Amino acid sequence: MTRSNALNGPNIVLPSGDRLGPFTLLKLIGKGSMGAVYLAWQEGLSRQVAVKVLMKDRFDQLITAERFLQEAETAANLNHPNIVTVFGQGEREDCFWFAMQFIEGPSLAEWLRRRSKHPIPSKRPILLAEIRDLARQLLEALAHGHASGVIHRDIKPENILWAGSTGRAIITDFGLACVNYFSHEVEKHFILGSPLYVSPEQARGDDLDGRADLFSLGCVLLELTLGYLPVRVERPEKIFRTRASEDPRMFTGMPRSLNPLIPETWDNFLRKALAPARSLRYRDANEMIEALSRAL
Repeated sequence: MTRSNALNGPNIVLPSGDRLGPFTLLKLIGKGSMGAVYLAWQEGLSRQVAVKVLMKDRFDQLITAERFLQEAETAANLNHPNIVTVFGQGEREDCFWFAMQFIEGPSLAEWLRRRSKHPIPSKRPILLAEIRDLARQLLEALAHGHASGVIHRDIKPENILWAGSTGRAIITDFGLACVNYFSHEVEKHFILGSPLYVSPEQARGDDLDGRADLFSLGCVLLELTLGYLPVRVERPEKIFRTRASEDPRMFTGMPRSLNPLIPETWDNFLRKALAPARSLRYRDANEMIEALSRAL
């Protein structure tokens, strides 16, 4: 495939061997609506890395080169074992890109799918002790990011990598987070996030703080606890409207109402994390970590 052919189709894929700075693309390992992730080789340091490529023609007009590179630089300054390390970033005439640590292991979403299909039914449910350990790791990562002024805005199973061999949960895509300042007033209403995991204030386009990420993490933990996310099957825009209005029916039930075997302390922990009004949630990730230690 030639580079020109690769860039002209609706599903843009850069060819193996293409160069982005010191990185040579080896193969496509993931793809989304705006770009793709490639396994790549970094010359000089002789290591494999993951390179995320975002094609410029897929960008919203609010995302400028300056903003993208600024956010990638912010992400590169985050140094935490549960956050993917960013090695570098750049721009080409057709795309933006940033290189990051390559993690062996599936996303949490893929891991959940595999677990749900385990041939031994008793191995399919996830123990609450496992969920608590994963929650602690993710909360520590969010506490670090928030202390650096970064709100992720899109916490979901697809953005959490599970390095099973080390038992580590690692958050990715902090490089696409919005830092806590804006170059244009209109950007305050620029909504990122996935409808199933988005907080009410984010769905409204309000100014955000770290509690938006804590709500999204609460959704992930609710899904892990029940084996599914208890929401009605509706169009994304309908889900956004329901969240934005703080409709108490945004979930079809809380843990103990759907599974009476779930401990009351864990039910209470999740209920507070998922409170529609952010003033009723945990103040920050550190307070949620303290509550976690008492929840089971």
